[in-house]
Amino acid sequence: MVSITQPRTEEADLDPRPRRRLAVSPTPQWATVFNEYLGTSPGGYAYCIGLNGRLVEEGAWGYARMPQDTSNGQGLAFTVDSRCNLASVSKTVTATAIFTMIQKGWITSVNDCFWPYIQPLYPNLQPAAGVETVTIAELLAMNARLPENGALYASEGADAFVEQYLQSQPVIPSQLYVYSNTNFTILQAMMDSICQQQGVSDYVSWVQSAILTPLGIDTTVFSPVPDDETAATLCYNPSDPNGTGHYWPEMQCVGPGGWIASAAATLTYLMGLRSNKVLKPSYTNFMMQRMLGWYPGATCYGLAYHHNGGLTTRGGAGLNTGIIHLPGGYDAVLLSNKPLANIISVMIEAFDAS
Repeated sequence: MVSITQPRTEEADLDPRPRRRLAVSPTPQWATVFNEYLGTSPGGYAYCIGLNGRLVEEGAWGYARMPQDTSNGQGLAFTVDSRCNLASVSKTVTATAIFTMIQKGWITSVNDCFWPYIQPLYPNLQPAAGVETVTIAELLAMNARLPENGALYASEGADAFVEQYLQSQPVIPSQLYVYSNTNFTILQAMMDSICQQQGVSDYVSWVQSAILTPLGIDTTVFSPVPDDETAATLCYNPSDPNGTGHYWPEMQCVGPGGWIASAAATLTYLMGLRSNKVLKPSYTNFMMQRMLGWYPGATCYGLAYHHNGGLTTRGGAGLNTGIIHLPGGYDAVLLSNKPLANIISVMIEAFDAS
């Protein structure tokens, strides 16, 4: 049994402030801006930048584990290869996995209701009122009219959590947009169901075979399984420099917030979408432009698509993560093992800095 206090999760930035369009090409100032916001206090960060599918800049600062959390008292440096929980950046992985199933022909359309796809997993379940009317697109876009539960840890497992949820939580007709971990746990269970029918074990296996392996990503690095507690990247409270770091155990609800990866591996995933190695351009563009697991953000040079992640404890320790698909061929990843307000705005500021 898993008995862990649920973390507070951070809602995605929906609409960063509009910016004046410039006529010149960007000359981003990644290192300067990231150091300004993150180059003090406990913990550390790492970032990787791609341009037209090629790594052009990377950097890191601080500690993945502070000196007080290492046996030799020296600390463990935060590097571009340090694994960190991606938190809600995981939702883009789930969205991408949905579109790989559409490309495969296992899902007809995101406009389909999700219930026929998930029903074989729960043959005896009677869904609550209105559940059968919710579409895959509504789950991806956070307007599924279902109440948010918020759980990332489910001692009984994600599929059992969803089973209980779907039979007890009717839709709320008046509800519009609500940022929802639960929506993406339902999508995880739906893909478990589809995978079982297609002879694939589950959602995680599908992500590994359809996305990570084709991109050449090591599935022990980009994985839902964290490093051992004695060696893993920990999370810190910026106001408590001597405080012990917090460890996040494995999350059963992988789809909304349970993937763990390094900045380097996450950039490979992001650049893989740009280079159309796992999805046709029309699917990638539709997914991002229709806000299906992604959000738009304005830069001085045009529209970007992004997702941020955040986990915090009641004591104030936490992390923030961000990925952003930028104009001009740029892709950026920033992982921090301490809280940072508006991480996407910071990334856009670094891109627009010139």
